Amino acid sequence: MKRNYEDEGETLTSHHTRKTLKDGLSESRVEHVDNRITVNSWWTGAAKDGQEPLSYNHMMLLAQSITIHHRNPENEDAGIRAETVLEDRTPVVAIQVLAELLSTQNDDGTWGSNDSTEETTRYAVLALLELASLPYAATLKTEIQNAISKGHEALSIRKSEVPNGQQSRSLSDIHPNAIDEHLHAEGQRAQAKQTAKIDGFINYFSSLDHIRSIPQFRVKASVLEASLYRPFLKAARGNIFPPTASKDRDKYLDYIPIMWLLAGAHYNVFVPPEYLLDMMILSMWIFLTDEYMESKIVKLSSAELRMFRQHVDELYTTDLKADTSQEPSRSSSQVDSTTTSTSPLLHEAKSVFTTFANHVITYPRVTPASATDLLDLRFETKNYLLHHLDQLSDNARLISQQPQSPPTKRIKFLTPRTTFQTWLHTTAAGHISGPFAWAFFTCCMSSSLRRPSTSTPSSYHHQGKCGDCFSTPRQKLISHTMNAHYGAFCRLYNDYGSVRRDAEEGNLNSINFPEFFPPPSSLPAASSSSSSASAASPSSENKDRDDDDDDEKKAKNLLLEAANWERESALRSAALLYRELEDTEEGKRLADRIKVYVGAGEQFSDMYLTRDVTNSVK
Repeated sequence: MKRNYEDEGETLTSHHTRKTLKDGLSESRVEHVDNRITVNSWWTGAAKDGQEPLSYNHMMLLAQSITIHHRNPENEDAGIRAETVLEDRTPVVAIQVLAELLSTQNDDGTWGSNDSTEETTRYAVLALLELASLPYAATLKTEIQNAISKGHEALSIRKSEVPNGQQSRSLSDIHPNAIDEHLHAEGQRAQAKQTAKIDGFINYFSSLDHIRSIPQFRVKASVLEASLYRPFLKAARGNIFPPTASKDRDKYLDYIPIMWLLAGAHYNVFVPPEYLLDMMILSMWIFLTDEYMESKIVKLSSAELRMFRQHVDELYTTDLKADTSQEPSRSSSQVDSTTTSTSPLLHEAKSVFTTFANHVITYPRVTPASATDLLDLRFETKNYLLHHLDQLSDNARLISQQPQSPPTKRIKFLTPRTTFQTWLHTTAAGHISGPFAWAFFTCCMSSSLRRPSTSTPSSYHHQGKCGDCFSTPRQKLISHTMNAHYGAFCRLYNDYGSVRRDAEEGNLNSINFPEFFPPPSSLPAASSSSSSASAASPSSENKDRDDDDDDEKKAKNLLLEAANWERESALRSAALLYRELEDTEEGKRLADRIKVYVGAGEQFSDMYLTRDVTNSVK
């Protein structure tokens, strides 16, 4: 049957553009490359982590399959099968392929290297023309148009350098206006519109100092791709925690994907969408745990808090002789909340965190991990929840000191259980999930990068599972040191951004510790008569407010100094760890994942200097 391009939504000019490009390609190359690069293989990383580098003709074929599938989801010629890929994965992969094409174009407008530039440039431009038709690519229309124009110019030059009689038809045979016509037509069909939210995020992040080193198209692509992960997070939002009545409406669901994607853009490394989504879900769990603890668990009575602490402790009790891949155990002495008279809130809390424990330990990329990494995850997950309870206890003691609610000035914490530095590296870093998140990450890396193979000794693997994420005691110690500083700086930056919210909600912040208050001897003495006389005047009240603001600024400066020290220490350890891992391809991929992991923490930290994205619960 004759193909009807207009019925498929393709103009004759658009068809001519593609056909002219294809005429210059090797037919054998096109026909004999099967569409093995599916959306699913890109999603998991198999397409780029394989032995053979991903070629531009493969990306062109993948782009074609995506656009065909978009126009006709039932068309099996697209090579996208329902059993191998979820529908929502396709837009994410499309934007990643698009960003890859835009970022790998040479300065002279070509793609590839050496003698392959003309052919690879044709493939790359074809792929861009395909992807330009997608509605969610509209945000990058200008960048796509510029890349195609540069490719057109480069092929024109190449054609002029070929001896007479040896030219093949190329993009240079097309009138330059055809490119604009094609993109305009595709955009009109797709009716793609940049939403105000996406534009707002692009403008906000582009204005931040630490983002300016990232090319603008990568920032736009990251924000655009981030918006495509929100449906995944929203779908998983209610799997563990019940919905809340927060006025902020889970605003962190917009920010979480952006942080992870900007981290990848900063280091210019490829990270599979599957890994990114795993880390985004983990980040969402962390926000939701914090929100549930501060809105629900805080309402439990002292007796109920003791019962809940016992429940958490027993939930993770395990027989070390048993396979640690089992679900969190329930000891024989554990009180079952379904058969004991308890308050509805305590019953709900036990149910929620039993579900949480099972979700963490049975997560698909966690269960195949080594026994050692799983054991660490179980240990750190329990400690994570217990650190939250310690934070609530500290909060309660701080609130009892406040003469009014909310306080009008910074309160010194008079009953700390430890010094500030000890608290920072135990309760504070644990409360913000530093050790827990790292243990989850190492399990995911164990299962994805340390799978058993004939090339690794059997002693490297435990119980027939995957190998440990880090293969030597030295690597494990370096990574542990790095993460200790990582958790500390993440908490300090978080405290910097939430000083006002913490004061309003009665949460213990770093700047409440005595170490952030100057000794009395450093303050100028004031007579009681002058103090009482000035207290009655409005100018004195204004001066008091100014003094309080100045006091807070000084404390925040001390906080930022401490945060920067912890951050520098984390990055030094990270650099050493990268060098330890670069000897193998597996190690290099692991190093790239770690860079994005650390980079995401940096992105969150830098954002907290200007914006607090945590839901308000009070």
